[in-house]
Order: sequence, then C-alpha cells, then structure tokens
Amino acid sequence: MNVLSSIKNKFMRVPPDYEQLSARLGTFAPFDAARARIFRYRKQYGVNLGSMFCLEPWIATIIYDEYAEHNPEAEGDLVECMGQCSAEKMQAHWATWLQRADFEHMASMGINAVRLPVGYWILGHGFAAEKYHSHAKTYNRALYYVGRIIAWADEFDIGVLVDIHALPGGQNNDSHSGATGPARLFESRKHQDLAIKCIDAFAYLLAQVTNIVGLQIINEPQDHPELEAFYERALKQVRVQSLTLPVYVGDAWNLDKYTGIVKGLRSRFGFVVLDTHKYWVFRPEDKQYPVEQLIKELRETDMPELLHASDELEGNLVIGEYSSILPAISCQGTDPTVSMREFSREQLHMYNSTTAGTFYWTWRLQHDAGFWSMQFAINEGAMPSEYFPFGWNLSVEPSHEVIVNEAEKRRSEWREKRLQGHMNYVSQWEGDFGFDHYAAGFDKGLTVALEFFSKLKFPSKLGFIRQFASECAISYVSQHGGSQWQWEYVDGFREANDEFSDFVSYIIHVKVQQ
Repeated sequence: MNVLSSIKNKFMRVPPDYEQLSARLGTFAPFDAARARIFRYRKQYGVNLGSMFCLEPWIATIIYDEYAEHNPEAEGDLVECMGQCSAEKMQAHWATWLQRADFEHMASMGINAVRLPVGYWILGHGFAAEKYHSHAKTYNRALYYVGRIIAWADEFDIGVLVDIHALPGGQNNDSHSGATGPARLFESRKHQDLAIKCIDAFAYLLAQVTNIVGLQIINEPQDHPELEAFYERALKQVRVQSLTLPVYVGDAWNLDKYTGIVKGLRSRFGFVVLDTHKYWVFRPEDKQYPVEQLIKELRETDMPELLHASDELEGNLVIGEYSSILPAISCQGTDPTVSMREFSREQLHMYNSTTAGTFYWTWRLQHDAGFWSMQFAINEGAMPSEYFPFGWNLSVEPSHEVIVNEAEKRRSEWREKRLQGHMNYVSQWEGDFGFDHYAAGFDKGLTVALEFFSKLKFPSKLGFIRQFASECAISYVSQHGGSQWQWEYVDGFREANDEFSDFVSYIIHVKVQQ
C-alpha cells in the first residue's frame, strides 16, 4: 500500500466544482467504518436498478412513447427530442421510477445490494459531452435523486454499487452506453480525459458514504487495445481519492483474458473486482439448446471457468448482470416458467459457490410484465423469493444473540479441531510452520464472521473472504513478524468462516425441521 499512499499524497486535491457536486448529492451520516466493512466485503445478493438514471426505451417505455416517431435510442437522443422540457420530464421520471417501498421490499426478501447504473452526464455542467453538453442543465437535480436512492438503501442496510454505465463517446456499440452508433471512447483522447475526470468525481463523492459497496468505472466495454491502459489510468485516479474504495471493472466479454489483467491490477491497486455478465437468451441459434443441455453446460463448462477465474482473483469476482430468461427454443415442449425456474436455481447455486455476488437484471420494467423484471420473475415463480445467506428463514429465525453466544462457546473447540487438521495436513512437508499464525487467523476470522452475522438487522456473511483475510494477515505480520507464514493466517481465517457457516446452516436446518 506504500505505492498507493504515494499516489494519494502526491495528487490529492479537491477542485471547487466537487464541492458543488457534493451539495447536490446531499449529506449522509458520518462514515461508519465498521458498517462500511460489512457492506463492502459481504456476500452480495443483488439486483440492478436499470433505467433509473441511464434510460433504455425497452425498460422505461412511457417516457419514450411520446417521441416514438423520432425513434430515440440513447438517453441523449431522448433529451434532444424533449428540448426545453427535458429537465421537467427527467425529474418527473427520477421522482417516480423507484420509491422507498422498493427498498423495503428488497430487504424483506434478503436482497442486500443494488447495482445503480448511471451515465457520466448526471454530473452536469463541466462533465457533459456531445448531446449531453447542450443539455447539462437538465441534470442539475440528478445527483439529488442519486443521494435519495443511497439514503433509502442505507435505511434498509442495502449496499449500493454505483456503476458508471456510460462514458463519453460510448464504450460499446449499444445505446445504453449513452451514444447511438459506434463506440468512440477509445478513439478520442478528449473523451478518455473526460471519462477519467468523471471517474475521479464519482470516487470523491462516494468514498466516504458508508453503504457504498464500490464504484464500477465502466460497463460492458469493447475489448479494445486501449482498455487495459485505461483501467490503469482510472485506478490511479480513484486511488488519489481513496485507498480503500472497492473498484469494479468489466471483463469486456472475455473472462479469461481480463482475469489475468485484473490479477495484475489487484497487486498494485488493492481492492479491485472483476465483473462478468451472464446471459443465455442472446446465444447464437446453433447454441440454443434444450434447458437440460444448458444446465449440463453450466455444470461442465461455465462452472470450471468461473472457478478458475475466482481462484486466480482470490474470490474478487461478481456476476454484475444475469437473468432467468432463456431462448424460446430452449423451453419447447415444457412450461417456460418451470424451465426458467429450474435453470435459474442452477445458475444461482453455481454463481453463489464461485463468486462474491450476483445482480439480477433488472428490478423493474415499466409495467413489470416480463421476466426481465425480477419482481415479475419472482411473482411468476421463475426466481426464488428469498436470498438470505445460510439458508436463513425469517419464519423460524433464532436470535442473532443466541447463535453468536453458542458459537463463542465453541470457539476453542473449533480452533483446536481445525488447527489439528491443519497440522496433520502440513506434516507431509519438511520445514517450519507458523501454527500461531494459523490460530490467530482462525480467531480473527471467527470474530469477523460473528460481526458480519450480528451487526445489521439481517445476517451477512463474508463474500470477499480472501481479500479481507489477506488484509488482516498483512496487518498481523507487520506487528508479529513471520511473513513467510502469512498464508497460514489466511487459511485459519477462511476455515473459521467455513466452520461458522456450517454451524449456522445446521441450526437453521434443525429449526426448519421442528
């Protein structure tokens, strides 16, 4: 982290316009490091808030309908059609698309994180380009509504991953990148400079907000030769604003390639996470197999790929978008809802066992009459209705305190059992080992697991375990020495979490059976 500290010390500054942006976003409770640690490191059971700020015509249909004859696609096309009415109409959309009750509903089913797509242009004057430049005033109130979303989420212990879904010029050829036509971000140094400026501003605004899960600096970029250098530049800039804010980057639809790239970035920039997206409905026709064959492919192809990526990244991998929807041909001869339910449960089992989090696309459609809407998919039975960790069941929940007290009574027993297993395992090799480091890691891991489980209203479990354990191990060896045994500390930490997870799952199972 010395390199990161030097970056921050050399370049840290607060431009005057950032203070104006802060005022628009609004004020939040003072930063709570203990709560923030849970939001950032826990397992994420999430959903996207599509078309709240980065509009798409097939999701937010009503606001586009009035201008159908002009066929606007990107949000910039839409605000051009609106003309002088754009500020009024956009504010009406922001004020009504989501409400506090949405977050209450999410929390009641165990959703603990949302991914919030935003366009770079919501920062307004001084940050807007192309069509958005002439409509910068349209977005004077946008950050207020971003702040309202963050505050509502915080009220229900929901973390927010702010996803810069669109960057200047567009990072892909789709209209949800904010531009219609070919991507131009990587063809223009001016666009890239503005993108870095916007990323810096978002990092400044969000780094000290307790329930911010992280900042995603790009969504579904093209696999462009300039992308890796852009990531390097963007990460340096984020680390000027915060040494600890988790930063999420896209895999450009090339998981294997960007696993290697992000592995290197993590070694220099700390908490960096790779986001991959999984859609089965857009497969080529020659690969639109029956659902049974798709499930087989999930198990035999996707599972090993995700396991490899997760192992290389020490668990810093999320599924930023996925859906229950399958090609029509995959459901032929079956009830489509039943097929989607079977496939979705298989998907979730695989993603939850290989990644640190998942985010369904998307929470709602204009009329919630399709399976792209998570609410519709749940109501129709295509998606599960609860997402709590440990198989938690609200109808039979024992109190947090009871479970924590029972775990504490077993601490010594569990530690000695696991330590003995560790000693037996390493006895096959010659050399010195740091069993004290293993025991210390176990105790720290169990303490953290109990904190995550009990601090908030609903239980949380560690998702970014190796990231957290490695940070604790570095701190421990800096005080106690024995850096060669740091790996044993990490192993003890992880095994404590395994022990506690097994314990809680067993208790919940027993309660359900009674």
